[in-house]
Amino acid sequence: MHPLLRNVVIGIVGLIIAGALTALAFLGRDSDLSVLALLAAGILGAMVGLFLYGQGWIWGSRAARRREHGTSLLIAIGGGVMALIAAVALAGLLILLLLFFLG
Repeated sequence: MHPLLRNVVIGIVGLIIAGALTALAFLGRDSDLSVLALLAAGILGAMVGLFLYGQGWIWGSRAARRREHGTSLLIAIGGGVMALIAAVALAGLLILLLLFFLG
């Protein structure tokens, strides 16, 4: 499997699992389980986002060195989107920690 395709599969599967954990948190009746599910979803979303941002940086640099500017630009945009997803997940984790664990 090509490394870029592998990264796409990792991103899709990771975000599907994070979405399922979020749905479990919103639809569950147990508040302790909901908090843990949201915490796990935030950690998973942040880890997937940061991993794919790093991979996008590596592959974008390689494509730029080979003078494939269009490919490099698309990889950079994808890496930026993954960094945004990671930032939102980390912000959600911070809000969750402030509300439920430190308050």
